Amino acid sequence: MIPAATDTLWLDGILSASPEELGRAMLEADPHAWRLDSAARSAAIAEAVADGATIAGEFRGRFPGLTPHAIARELAVPIETTDDDPMIGSLWRFAEYRQRPARIVLYRHGLAPLDQAVVGALAARLLGRAAPQDVFVAHELYHHAEAIRPDTPIARRYRPTLFRIGNWHWRTGIAALSEIAAGACAQSLLDLPCHPKVLDYIALNVISTDATVSRTASRNWA
Repeated sequence: MIPAATDTLWLDGILSASPEELGRAMLEADPHAWRLDSAARSAAIAEAVADGATIAGEFRGRFPGLTPHAIARELAVPIETTDDDPMIGSLWRFAEYRQRPARIVLYRHGLAPLDQAVVGALAARLLGRAAPQDVFVAHELYHHAEAIRPDTPIARRYRPTLFRIGNWHWRTGIAALSEIAAGACAQSLLDLPCHPKVLDYIALNVISTDATVSRTASRNWA
């Protein structure tokens, strides 16, 4: 079990991890990233973190001083809140971006564990002046920017080969890179003390009090 969120040593450990270190943990959980060699994995993580920061910079340039919710309004991306079950299969959902039509969906019951755990001094330490909902909206705004720009999505810039026959290669993207970039975007846009991946660990700690959920809980910021 993950140590309690109030465990100082545990918190110090994850808060001291760099975005690249947390990105590596995320990449290692991807089912296809192991097919990249070590140098390619490091390059992919660095590029994803930089891409997220670049998108955040573009948002700040276009919408100075606006909150993520206000940026979403300016971009005509509605934000919806749903009471639907946040768990789908083995994934625990906090929020997701839906492209057609473009909108951000926040899962009320998915966010509840964070609302319960991230309060007071812990909230200030993890989020500065932001609220959990701000983080997820900023995260999904990256996915919106990624969906509408002409550039190759970060998840498809590194495409390891699944198998090949002669000169024909079947390649796949790496979804974790998009999540690393989206987290870096939220961190940069909101000036967060740490990469939002830390919120996964906090939420999982709360969720794991339910033995059924703890066997399968994960996160999906799609």
